[in-house]
Amino acid sequence: MTVDRIEDGYLILIPRDHPEEMIQIPRKYLVEFEEGDILEFSIRKDESATKEARNRASRLREQLVNR
Repeated sequence: MTVDRIEDGYLILIPRDHPEEMIQIPRKYLVEFEEGDILEFSIRKDESATKEARNRASRLREQLVNR
């Protein structure tokens, strides 16, 4: 992605493979980047944390139902 511009506290990112699209991310999360920088993203789901959160929610629901 390319940092197209910084506007109203947001980085406006343009995906290199879909230049007709835009993604806005609050500047506070990416303060080290400037206009024209090329960014590479990698996002993955944390399977362990997801499972733990779902188990916690399930236990809470169970407690509420059994009261």
